[in-house]
Amino acid sequence: MNFELTEQSIQFTFGNKKCKSGLKNRSFKNVSKDAKADALQNVGKAIASLQDDSLDDAILIQRKRIVDTAE
Repeated sequence: MNFELTEQSIQFTFGNKKCKSGLKNRSFKNVSKDAKADALQNVGKAIASLQDDSLDDAILIQRKRIVDTAE
């Protein structure tokens, strides 16, 4: 048995004083399987700067299928 990557998304957590909890989460689907961590971080920082927020966290979410290996 092996894993096969089927889908990736990224979840950013922004610090925002206007929100009740002080945090705001945004998720984006269809992240390239070849995306680099620093590139994803740069996207989060760019979005944060446009919203006048801070980037507090970035989480890469992967969905993987379990597949049988041929013997």
